[in-house]
Amino acid sequence: MKVYILEDEIVQQFRLESLVKTYLKDKKYPITEVITYDKCKDFLAIIGQLSQNNLYFLDIAIKMHHNAGLKIAEKIRQKDVIGQISFVTTHSEFASITYEYKVNAHDFIDKLMPQADFDQKIKDNIDHFVGVNRLKPLDEIFSYRSRTGKVIEALYSDIYYFETTGVSHKILLQMDGETLTMYGNMNEIATLSDRLVRVHRSYLVNKACIKRVYKKEKLILLDDDTEIAVSRGGFKLLERLGVTG
Repeated sequence: MKVYILEDEIVQQFRLESLVKTYLKDKKYPITEVITYDKCKDFLAIIGQLSQNNLYFLDIAIKMHHNAGLKIAEKIRQKDVIGQISFVTTHSEFASITYEYKVNAHDFIDKLMPQADFDQKIKDNIDHFVGVNRLKPLDEIFSYRSRTGKVIEALYSDIYYFETTGVSHKILLQMDGETLTMYGNMNEIATLSDRLVRVHRSYLVNKACIKRVYKKEKLILLDDDTEIAVSRGGFKLLERLGVTG
């Protein structure tokens, strides 16, 4: 979990970054890093590498582009479907149109409010984010926004594998006692957790569920006794990960 800040006003940037770092330290919250950007292009350059479940404080107007922050939030949400996004802005009038960007904003914080109130708002947002994570161990939960906009959530411990269907972007998610159909991208899903291993172009497997590895037969056996085909590259990946079954 990290905190990302997008703010182009230097004074406001320092004010917000200092407040966040101090509060995290005082509360001993388990957030590893606070990363600040003042240019949209710099933020866009790293969005592809975002992990799941971060806290974002975004200005809306960046360098005279009045909805730049909303567009950045839209890009973030495509990568981090469970992160908490809050807008820190003087443009509260944008609150009513954020649904058009499908960013599910947690809060709008007015830069012009009194200092004490502003500080408390930021702290409340941090408290909420940490509190949700303590109640719900998000690193244990698979969460993915499908191509239809639906968010699919499941415990990783319940997932056996994902399988392509031959229909573009249509994927089967096989869980303990349940099969779900979803629309997405296997490569994207594979990046969500190192628990998932792409053993074949058609299969993405929860490595914790691998019971046996049969290299000669070119397959693996899962805990539910499902046999999964494994490619040559898949076996090499399993060997690198130390998965021997």
